[in-house]
Amino acid sequence: MNDIVGERRTIAYQPALDGVRAVAVALVLVFHGGFSWMSGGYVGVSVFFTLSGYLITSLLLVEHARAGTIALGRFYARRMKRLLPASLACLGAISLAAAAGAFDEFTSLRRDVLGALFQVANWVKLWGGDSYADLTNATLGRVAPLEHYWSLAIEEQFYWLWPLAVIGLFRVFRSADAVARSIGVVALVAIGAAPVIASVWGPDAAYWATPARAGEILVGAALAAVFHLRGPWRAWSVWLAPVGLAVVVWAAVTWPAGSGPAYDGWFGVFALASAALIAGLQHASPLRSLLSLRPVVWTGTISYGLYLYHWPIFTVLTEERVGASGAALFAVRLAVTLAVATLSSLVLEQPVRRWDPSWSRPLVGGALATAAVAALVVIGVPAAASAPVAVPLVDPAVTIAPVDGTLAPLATVGESVPATAASTTEVVDESVPATATPTSSTQPAPVAVPSVSRPVRIMVVGDSTAQYTAAGLAAWAADHPDSAQVTDASVAGCGFLRTGTVPTDGAIDFQGQCDDLLDVRLPGLLADLQPDVVLLMVTMRDVEDRVWDAPEGPISPFDPRFRDRMLLDYTAMAGRLAAAGVRHVAWVLPPHPIAPFQGEQVKMLDPARYQVQFDVIDEVAAGADGLVDVLDLRAWLEAMGGTKDGQLRPDGLHWSPEAGYWVAERYLAGSLVSIALS
Repeated sequence: MNDIVGERRTIAYQPALDGVRAVAVALVLVFHGGFSWMSGGYVGVSVFFTLSGYLITSLLLVEHARAGTIALGRFYARRMKRLLPASLACLGAISLAAAAGAFDEFTSLRRDVLGALFQVANWVKLWGGDSYADLTNATLGRVAPLEHYWSLAIEEQFYWLWPLAVIGLFRVFRSADAVARSIGVVALVAIGAAPVIASVWGPDAAYWATPARAGEILVGAALAAVFHLRGPWRAWSVWLAPVGLAVVVWAAVTWPAGSGPAYDGWFGVFALASAALIAGLQHASPLRSLLSLRPVVWTGTISYGLYLYHWPIFTVLTEERVGASGAALFAVRLAVTLAVATLSSLVLEQPVRRWDPSWSRPLVGGALATAAVAALVVIGVPAAASAPVAVPLVDPAVTIAPVDGTLAPLATVGESVPATAASTTEVVDESVPATATPTSSTQPAPVAVPSVSRPVRIMVVGDSTAQYTAAGLAAWAADHPDSAQVTDASVAGCGFLRTGTVPTDGAIDFQGQCDDLLDVRLPGLLADLQPDVVLLMVTMRDVEDRVWDAPEGPISPFDPRFRDRMLLDYTAMAGRLAAAGVRHVAWVLPPHPIAPFQGEQVKMLDPARYQVQFDVIDEVAAGADGLVDVLDLRAWLEAMGGTKDGQLRPDGLHWSPEAGYWVAERYLAGSLVSIALS
């Protein structure tokens, strides 16, 4: 993501390579703009990697050929002058904004800023634990402002280590031919290592770990070594450029966002296409002329700033703030990014690059500036920006007690208890809609709670909306200890679709956590606790676009294949509960979200997605021989006038504590006790 314009060049300037930068940054910008047809636009980062490897290695080899050595101090000073000014300005601005409360929803921002500042952001992403607030932000489509610094960290780590490696190679092999061959061997090893890393350490390591991405940079380095010794290939190689560009664009529009070759360790192989593009541009051609046009070259010269600033700008300029969506929103974001990157280039970056003191002064200045920003981060950015969104906890006093001997039969005793009686928890009036009271015959009356011979044992299984529902039920059970006990066995992001991947998950292992719950912990809980009724509830998880097969790509719930697979997994879920001895399953149809979603998540506001799931649940219930009762919470809430009321669900997805109690008291508690008695 860096160019060498304005430096003392030791290699000839090729305008078309700035054009390559323009193409690469355009792919990334469109991808981050949320356009579904650019699902693999992240490959633009890989193009940057290969181009950087080519240019930096060319500089090092030419300098060694001319001077017999490589001046490390001057090399690092040039890199600092090129990279640090804009990067520190960006990090400083984000830190000031965070100190003013702009990013309070992100609990790990201090960690992220420090990781970016000290050029280890990729390792922070790979090793950093996600808080519950991070999970909620991911669910709502909110993204932190520094998610893109991981790639800058990988390049910066390369800049620190590669000159030392090249110097070492010259000391070991002496001849330029042997050094060039050794660089080629290192590149091949790195390409081969990436799939191994993916298979052993997983897709996140394949995407973020420096060793897994080194192959892309080293392919460019190997190309530089070949050209340094032999010169560019003959005129026939001009055809490599359009072929390489075609492969890059093909990958950008066909590779899925959250799975596929990028996460299986194939970026090193993909880098051969980037290398072909660079190699083919060494000779005059229509494509080289096109990439050398002044507007294209200008875009390439500010590509570092475009990449650096675009992500914070995109995260701040949301649909809600701009009042636009789709292409219009992208146009606003792009215009602001272009303006900021241009201003940064003219006022900050170019003056610093033209500054030509001894090499030690930029190094000292860079170190001092970095320390100053680090102090700003420590002083101004909270360690946990605002209180994390807490996981709703169920009081152990109301959880299901393990069975000791034979569980007493459940029976009705006396009259049913009115839903609003015996409540010692005050429901805050402001937490429920004014219309959510049964004031007319069109609104359903509260569901009465039958009196029972012992507390009904209720287990809740599902995602984060099930967790908040369980919290409301548990609060109600605390006030009605003779009526119910509640155990929450839910996990954020856990649905009942057991196969495939959700592209928007990114680094969060929702599926792994869910598999642990459903396959490992749940069977033991069912055997030990013997619940009278199991409540199943999933809101978004099972209606997000999903990838089952890479060539097939992501498919939506509106695709018949999606529905067929959901029916298969949902039927299997009901069968597993029946096999574990569960006699009653209450499958809840939740209200669809009304959250201020951003980016790809905006589509999750479409009620038609949830209707596909509801139809499948109805079909499973019809074929389950009385095992499954469907609780249409959505329809009940609509009748109460609360479906679109933000007071019930402050974030548009999860109940407030008061609303969770209200829903339990007026609908769920009576319904679940009645189901357990049926």
